[in-house]
Amino acid sequence: MSRSIPSLGLAITLALLASGARLNSQESAAGASPRQLLAALKASNAELLQKQEKTLQKLDELKKQAEQLRILTKRS
Repeated sequence: MSRSIPSLGLAITLALLASGARLNSQESAAGASPRQLLAALKASNAELLQKQEKTLQKLDELKKQAEQLRILTKRS
């Protein structure tokens, strides 16, 4: 009964498409061709990936700082 993440994502995507739900990127591109919609989605995804990368970098920095703090408190 366990589903893999890609198949679950596909199922959700198909459900959204079948329901006629509009994505945020589609609202601004109403009446656009499928190619234009795809380009808008790719741009939106690229922006999201950049934000996620920055967040991961910040988390890594915080993790390193926490490790250093643990080392310093053990020495004291």
